[in-house]
Amino acid sequence: MFWLVFILSLFSVANSIRIGKIENYIMIGIINHSLVNITEDQCICQMIQANLSALNYFQTNQTCQLLNNNISTIFIEFYTNSSFLFINQSSISITTIQSSNRFI
Repeated sequence: MFWLVFILSLFSVANSIRIGKIENYIMIGIINHSLVNITEDQCICQMIQANLSALNYFQTNQTCQLLNNNISTIFIEFYTNSSFLFINQSSISITTIQSSNRFI
């Protein structure tokens, strides 16, 4: 019985998509779509269905921004109660923007 569970678990991992998440940061970039009253999981599904590779999610108002997928360098900025989620890619560079004068 153990071997059957082990074999079946291999198939579920092979078809998965790795999602990275950075809390309290957002990506600065071109927004494809904005969605309101949506959960983080629903937003991730929308990102995958739209064939995009990144999103910003804002917990306080349940808003999601789907971002362009032609990216090799990402600029992120601190933003409270938000999350930056992305499809994990091996050739991506993430840079933090240091901003002390921006009002959020």
